[in-house]
Amino acid sequence: MSGHAWRPPVADQWWMVAQVGDDVTRLVETHVTPVIESNVWHVRGRDADLVVDTGNGIGPLRPLVDELAQGRPLIAVVTHGHFDHVGGLREFEDRRGHVEDAALTGSPYPMRMHQDDYPEGAEEMFAFYGYPVPRMIVSALPEEGFDDERWESPGAELTSTLTDGAAIDLGDRRLEVLHVPGHTPGSIAMWEEDRGLLFTGDTLYVEGAIGFDDTEAAASSLRRLDALPVRRVHAGHDRSFDTDEFHRTIERQLSALAG
Repeated sequence: MSGHAWRPPVADQWWMVAQVGDDVTRLVETHVTPVIESNVWHVRGRDADLVVDTGNGIGPLRPLVDELAQGRPLIAVVTHGHFDHVGGLREFEDRRGHVEDAALTGSPYPMRMHQDDYPEGAEEMFAFYGYPVPRMIVSALPEEGFDDERWESPGAELTSTLTDGAAIDLGDRRLEVLHVPGHTPGSIAMWEEDRGLLFTGDTLYVEGAIGFDDTEAAASSLRRLDALPVRRVHAGHDRSFDTDEFHRTIERQLSALAG
């Protein structure tokens, strides 16, 4: 029996799945409050598949990714250690992230389900992104018997750490790790030069505010990304976007950081 006055229903489907081209699939938890609704990206390769970020860890991610992978090995990479990106990482055997965010990935901000249980700093987080404080971070539960009373953002220890210039080899595809500190000390982007694809995590997205731990480092990281011959961007939040919007968004973000 729940100790809170309201408990949401069980969702018919927890994940929204959309093919976005280039053998990339976007997965989104559709029943979480917008502030923590993040993108999970599945990249299909010949010999292995890549998962970029892993959501909040509320509803199971691995079964859906296994369907997409069709038996190929899975490499899970987190772009940074925030709780809304590392929650499902524990479901994977091969878990990679930047060394400077390793501690945060293993022990992220301890978000809780109910407003009465939110940790210190939650109200400020919602205010920063321009949203009222919700009574729960979800509008539905992923399954019967889910313990919304005890749930807390899960972390996971990395099985290997990444540094700038490291490569993720999928057989017929190669993605390079770019260390882009600013949002967190260990933030990374994933760059597939052959296809012009860039996975930016929370270093850059097109809608909403972005918080930076280090604004000087963030500006340097954005300038580095701006020099890339990008064709398509898949970010940590919100929709994907193309070359022109990529450069405009960087210019806008740099102006905001300078101001």
